[in-house]
Amino acid sequence: MPRFRALVLTACAAVSLFAAGLAPVHAQNTVQNPDEKPKFGPDAVPITKDHEYLRKAAAPDYWALSPYYVHQATGSACSVASVAMMINALRGLPPLATNRLVTQQRILNEVDDDLWKTASAENGDGVSFADFQGYVRRSVDAFALDAEVEVFRPKDSSPETLAELRRILNENERTDRDIILLAYDQGTLTGDATVGHIAPLGAYDAATRRVLVMDVDRLWYVPYWSSDEKLLEAMVKPDRGDPTGSGLIRVRLKNGISG
Repeated sequence: MPRFRALVLTACAAVSLFAAGLAPVHAQNTVQNPDEKPKFGPDAVPITKDHEYLRKAAAPDYWALSPYYVHQATGSACSVASVAMMINALRGLPPLATNRLVTQQRILNEVDDDLWKTASAENGDGVSFADFQGYVRRSVDAFALDAEVEVFRPKDSSPETLAELRRILNENERTDRDIILLAYDQGTLTGDATVGHIAPLGAYDAATRRVLVMDVDRLWYVPYWSSDEKLLEAMVKPDRGDPTGSGLIRVRLKNGISG
């Protein structure tokens, strides 16, 4: 019998962008028959059902990331998987047969941080958003990317904050020279159990105001669309370890920055 997703923790186990050290606990689901629960809730649309934007728009980040789309190596390694995808996308395909791609293990080896290794191991506690910022910066340095790291940590879901998020998403969609890593509550978007999570942003459709989340929890999910308003809600959702919520990190190659 397949296990019911909402009763087992396989997403980024308390990878707590919201809470470092938070014990991985799933809320009980009230569905009478778990076998009838849809894969996604009402606030997420899988890419298998909606890929029209990717057919018509340039979607530079999606095409930069998709060749390197990986499954998190452990239930707590979404931070590592997301960074590996980001580094590969910004570096591009190496030119020589002797050049390796960047794997999750290589990320951990190059940054060489015992706390990150422990936090991202199977049954690890995951990382806080503050710690994740540091690991992103150190990964950028370890792989000699000439890039800037910007952090957006929304404090509320006000119209002003939403407008700022949309500005960032619109800018990011113009080029593949910058990649955004989202730190959010997974269940807010997928309709499943509440758990802190990290994933790259694949695309932003400004016309429909939807984001494409390249969820690295590939045991359970494919990329999915959700509204930018719902994303903001997922980023500001508080947790006992990080009561102010989390946000996003944007890594921009300096020679790709204009204006």
